[in-house]
Amino acid sequence: MKKLYTLIVFAFILIQVKAQNLIVQQDAGKLFVSHTVAPKENWYSVGRMFNLSPSVIASFNATNIQKGLSIGQKIKIPLNTQNLAQAGQPESDEAFVPLYHTVKEKEGLFRIGQTYNKVSADQLKQWNKMKSDDVVIGSNLVVGYLRVKKDLSPLAGAAVQVPSQPVAKTIPPPSEPATKSVPPVTEPAKNNTTKPAEEKTVAPSSKTSAPPVVNNPAPVDNTPKSTTTPSNNTGSNLSTKTVSDAPGTEGAFAGIYKEQSKGSNQVTGVGGIFKSTSGWKDGKYYVLMNKVTPGTVVKITAVSNSRSVYAKVLGEIPPGKENEGLLIRLSNAASSQLQMADNSRFDVQLQY
Repeated sequence: MKKLYTLIVFAFILIQVKAQNLIVQQDAGKLFVSHTVAPKENWYSVGRMFNLSPSVIASFNATNIQKGLSIGQKIKIPLNTQNLAQAGQPESDEAFVPLYHTVKEKEGLFRIGQTYNKVSADQLKQWNKMKSDDVVIGSNLVVGYLRVKKDLSPLAGAAVQVPSQPVAKTIPPPSEPATKSVPPVTEPAKNNTTKPAEEKTVAPSSKTSAPPVVNNPAPVDNTPKSTTTPSNNTGSNLSTKTVSDAPGTEGAFAGIYKEQSKGSNQVTGVGGIFKSTSGWKDGKYYVLMNKVTPGTVVKITAVSNSRSVYAKVLGEIPPGKENEGLLIRLSNAASSQLQMADNSRFDVQLQY
């Protein structure tokens, strides 16, 4: 009879969870979810449900664990390293229950991710199976998972399969030129079969000149320090890694910019950089900018060398001392294309 009663209580709680998503809230910068106390619940059963020590929950609610709970009472369940998962997969005895954020006005993926322990925009897109960076005001986005024990928590029934961790995009490695250098090394062998008598004496000198990379035109063209464009005289940014093999690439959003606007708004200011895995191979550049609708494509031109890229606005620049005086923050792939990747701040001109 006791087992039957326990199953009924578990089923009741599971129905509540499925009917209402676990929405993450904040209290003085600390993350938590709300829980309404059901019949027969106490600090210990709630602790098992949310995979936390009951004393931790009681302390977070500024109360004593000796004081009982009342039916219908709302309590805050803190989210910490013990029960909050934002990476990896659950263990065999665990389940991951999605935690949600309700999108507010003027919020983009970058800003939302910064609020929840600096989760990347790419990670948010994968968790929510999004194909674009556009978000809808009022919609719920997964920002992490509640880590619970399968055998102890009734919430485990609302668990989902977590998408595997995305493979981080990296800067194209300089391995391709090396493969191109193989043919010149094999050519002398062909000549040896044609003129064996003469090449026996010539071969040593040709082998000493073949290995240096300088004799291979491909590496010389792809890794110049100061001969790609006249703008390379700007300084330390000459050693930065390029985004693609085609210098001057302005990005995948150039066509959208020309369709949406004639560039009637123009402003000059200081730009900064933020890290992103996007743009290195696909040319999709992003920017953070205040008072501009997310999704707008802007043209960014580096004042020092007149190089330009087109980037899509993800959201506003987060508040903080490190962002004071900044007009924009540009993804590192875009700043690299502008040859500004070594500069923490640089002058830019914007059109949109």
